[in-house]
Formats: sequence, C-alpha cells, structure tokens
Amino acid sequence: LLAGKQFSDQVSDEFGNFDYLMGNDVDFAHPDVVNELREWAKWFIDISGINGLRLDAVKHIPAAFYRDFLNFLRTHFGGRELLSIGEYWSKELEVLRAYIEQTERTIQLFDVPLHFQLCEASKQGKSFDLRTIFDGTLVAVDPTMAVTFVDNHDTQPGQSLESWVDDWFTPMGYALILLRQAGYPVVFYGDYYGSDEENHKLTSHRKMIEVMLDARRRFNHGDQHDYIDHPTCIAWSRVGNEAHPGQMVVILSTADAGFKRIKSLRPNTRFRDLTLHQPDPITTDDAGEADFTCPAGKVSVWVSD
Repeated sequence: LLAGKQFSDQVSDEFGNFDYLMGNDVDFAHPDVVNELREWAKWFIDISGINGLRLDAVKHIPAAFYRDFLNFLRTHFGGRELLSIGEYWSKELEVLRAYIEQTERTIQLFDVPLHFQLCEASKQGKSFDLRTIFDGTLVAVDPTMAVTFVDNHDTQPGQSLESWVDDWFTPMGYALILLRQAGYPVVFYGDYYGSDEENHKLTSHRKMIEVMLDARRRFNHGDQHDYIDHPTCIAWSRVGNEAHPGQMVVILSTADAGFKRIKSLRPNTRFRDLTLHQPDPITTDDAGEADFTCPAGKVSVWVSD
C-alpha cells in the first residue's frame, strides 16, 4: 500500500514533516484523488452558489495541489475570483510569505502573526508598545493577501490553540482590523454573539462591532493618515473620497485618556464619537485641526457630520 510513496516536501516542516495528520491521509499525488476533488468542488460550487472557499489546515497539504486546484476552478467558472482563504497556523511571517509564493498567490492567508500581536497587547496592557502593533504581520507587508482577525474558534478558551484576546482590548482589536485600509477583516461569531458555554463563556461585543461595521461602510474610504507615534496612544484618519465624502478619526489608548492633534480636510466641522465613549462633539478650527480624544483603555471613532 505504501510502496513508492513518500512524504511531501511542500508541507509544513513542523515536527519534521506535517504531511500526515490525525491518523488519516489523502494521497494528493494520485490523479484519481485530484480529479475526484475537482469534480466534487465543481458540483458543490454549482449547487451552493458560493463565491469563495475557506480552506482548513493548508499546512498539511502540498502547496502545488491548492495552486492547481484553484486555478482549475477559476478557469472552469469563467475566471470568477473565488476568493480563497487558507488557515496556515504559524506565528512566523516568513513561513506565511513562503507559502503564498509556493501557491503563486492563489490563496490569501489568515494573519496569524497579527492575532498574536493583538493577544500580546491585551495581556501586557500599557506595557505593550502600540507603535509595534503591526510589526512582523502579514497585513503590513502584503495587505492584499492578509485576512485579519481578532480571535476565532481555535483561539477561544479551552481549545488546543487557545490564545484569547482579553475582553477589554477586543474593541480596539476590531478597530485595528475593520477601520483601516489594509487587509480583509473577518468577524468571529463568538465575539459578535458571545457564548454561554459552560466553563468557557464568551462576551458579546455585538454593539461595538456593529458601530464599527457601520463606520467601515460609510467612512472607511480615501487616503489614510497614521499617527502611530506613541507607545500607549495611537490614531489614524480616513479622509473619504468623492463617493463617500465623510471623514473619520480613530483613536485608542491602552493607558490614560488619550488625545492627538489631528489635521482633517474639514475646517470648522463638527465630529462626533460613534462609540459614545465621548459624549461631546469636537469641532475643527479654521485650519481643519482639532484635539481628538478617547477615554483610558478604550477606542473612540470620530466621524464628521
């Protein structure tokens, strides 16, 4: 049965070679296996009408298989994008970049290094230097290939990859993935709805996530200007565009109440905080500048009226 077979050299080298997993294996070198998977995918996409694929545990499957598999499907369906997201669980940025090149940029990957940066920031609090929050992350170096997330089903308490972002920081994490220009963000079901699972309860952040999703639709447009210049307080602005002229300033602080002097393109314009963390509006001066603020340990999302 195993005569002439060998472990693939296009899988993760974790534990020496991660080709064989959980007592089961699929022979991706066998043409009948490849053809059957292609036929199944064609059938499933046809019957379900899906627009993309979420591919689990890709580190255990030869990279060339997914490259050829996705190119085949996109050709078969007349050049459809078929957005494909791969879960390659590694903290190492260069490992993810190597896989992207191996698959000839056919698969976008979850930005696992960013998740761990968010997790560290939540654990360290004001000791974490927010100026480094995007260091070593996929979204910083290859944003069109990065799928950003705060937490997921594997990182939640009680799971084998537990690395949960503490609740106080979760809204800041979502601001960092939902309200910036780079990356393709995803929202975790457990963060949105919460969970009453015994011993592993999850807090629902639905209200704040909905505020940010609304801000993303209406204000996350145009050029971005970063003010990532302080270890515990950072900010950025989006200046809007012709189709979406509203402007947005996002500011967060992991220590004391934060403020930034920020120049907008809107002189004498009132801004209000969609999060309601700051109840009073801010009005820019004749030069379009104002001091934008947020409470200690929170995020504020200021938008122009």
